[in-house]
Amino acid sequence: MPSLRAPWRPRRRPPTEPNRRFALGERAVADLVAPAAIAESRAQIAIDANAARILALTDYPRHVSPNWIGRLIDFDEPLDLSLHLEPLDSGDVVRSLTHRMVELQSSRMLDAKGGRIASVEREVAYEDVERLRDALERGDERVFSTGLYLGLHGRTTGELDDAAARIEGVLGGMMAGARPALYEMLPGLLSCLPAGQDHLRRRRNLDTSSVATMIPFGSSHLAVARGLLYGENVHNHSLVIFDPFSADQENANKVVFAKSGAGKSYACKVEALRALLLGIEYLVIDPEDEYGRICEAVGGQMIRLSGTSAHHINPFDLPATTDDEGRDPLAERVLALQGLLALMLAEPGASLGPRERGALDAALYETYRDAGITEERATHGRPPPVLGDLLAVLRASDEPYGLADRLARYVGGSLGHVFSERTSASLDRPFVVFNIRDLEEELRPVATYLIADHVWREVTRDPRPRVLLIDEAWSLMRYPEGARFLGEMARRARKRWLGVTTVTQDVQDFLGSAAGHTVLANSSVQLLMRQDSSTVGIVEETFGLSRGEREFLLGCSKGEGLFLARGNHIALRVEASPLEHALSTTSPEFLATLSNPETNSGVDAP
Repeated sequence: MPSLRAPWRPRRRPPTEPNRRFALGERAVADLVAPAAIAESRAQIAIDANAARILALTDYPRHVSPNWIGRLIDFDEPLDLSLHLEPLDSGDVVRSLTHRMVELQSSRMLDAKGGRIASVEREVAYEDVERLRDALERGDERVFSTGLYLGLHGRTTGELDDAAARIEGVLGGMMAGARPALYEMLPGLLSCLPAGQDHLRRRRNLDTSSVATMIPFGSSHLAVARGLLYGENVHNHSLVIFDPFSADQENANKVVFAKSGAGKSYACKVEALRALLLGIEYLVIDPEDEYGRICEAVGGQMIRLSGTSAHHINPFDLPATTDDEGRDPLAERVLALQGLLALMLAEPGASLGPRERGALDAALYETYRDAGITEERATHGRPPPVLGDLLAVLRASDEPYGLADRLARYVGGSLGHVFSERTSASLDRPFVVFNIRDLEEELRPVATYLIADHVWREVTRDPRPRVLLIDEAWSLMRYPEGARFLGEMARRARKRWLGVTTVTQDVQDFLGSAAGHTVLANSSVQLLMRQDSSTVGIVEETFGLSRGEREFLLGCSKGEGLFLARGNHIALRVEASPLEHALSTTSPEFLATLSNPETNSGVDAP
């Protein structure tokens, strides 16, 4: 018979006094993570110098949308959110629901027997119980015992009271409610720790569909491993980092809508400085001479178009020879020139007629032939003609539409110095500014078209990451040819490694036009900054904004806005370093401190 005696083990001797004293001097994990003191009171718990208050969600909204607790996750104060889920046995739940249905039906029968009107609340409850029981029996749903706790943190009781009031306001807006875990702050704190233990047991039974809406599948965070730092999230202070040229982006185009003085130019300047650090080249069409200081600071190139400038762009330049046999560079150039000449020669808001276009088309090909350039690519390296050569051809042809007379003003005098000279501007630096401030208002759309067309030829010849920023783009888009050109450029930019940033304060005109919607449809990123009450309606409708986002755009501070990308709507605040701010701001007070170092106005805003 085998022995039932336990095997012999050596008895452990109790530690000696010297060993106990030695153990007191050793450091354990608890010494590193444990607080020095914890003091629990009725409505808060103090941990060292900080205080915490635990709230338990007690009232759940009847109707919710996915990620409805995202507003809590993005709360702009330190917050711990702990969600405890425990699946319940479906058989037991079905029996309980059946018993509950019997009780409700009995109440129904009593009311009917007594001739009383049926209770609306009871009828709704009966339908809910019946629907859940049927779903459980089919296996479509399960029931979970659910607990949701919120841990608020602050240094003083006043801070906790303020945070709790704001949380209750957020929950109240969702038809939900929470109560503090009075006299149970320590169990509540333990329930919020990442240990998966619920010491409070403030539970509600929810089905699978309801629980799924609580899982935080997404929040208003947008950050990637490599990209541009656009600013910080207004609500939770997380960084907004985004790469416009990432492979999973449809394109690198962006539109910026804002009223005057909202900080749109400031945001674009800060972005340009940071893009240079990532090797992204920036080209800016600047109608107000706002980018001069940045250009000088980064060693950029300033191309100033005016009647006295030494910089010229010849619209007749052909792109460098390419191996793409499917293209006809001369036909493409003639088509681009047709658009430019339509801006020059057509009445404001109108286009040239078919016969005028036909006459121009023939004259353009004749002008190139006079310069020895034909469809043969071997001739494309010859010196191209200029606008004055086209004028000579039109006068010689004796065309009956008055095209030569209308074109003459762009060839003679100071305008001829701008539009009818050979190209002397090259894009050989990573930051290039085209300054058109000295041109008359009516000539700026022509200059913008000329510059954008010149940039397009360059990016076609040598594709690399570039951004073309067109400030006050509506001045070009209000003309049919300008709108067509810009829309086509935005559509094709991705294939040339180009991002087109369109900036405008004429939001209503832009969004009210078909051309504006074409540009918008081909822009993966939108930055909406402060709006006027007269334009916020069309912005809300176009971008599908919530009422809260609408109110944010009406009342946000300078330098704040909504950043829309990858389906995210992020409340963004543009934050700049002191150097970035000094180069980007146009504040007269700040600029005065630069000219007079003894003056210090303390201006820090954009």
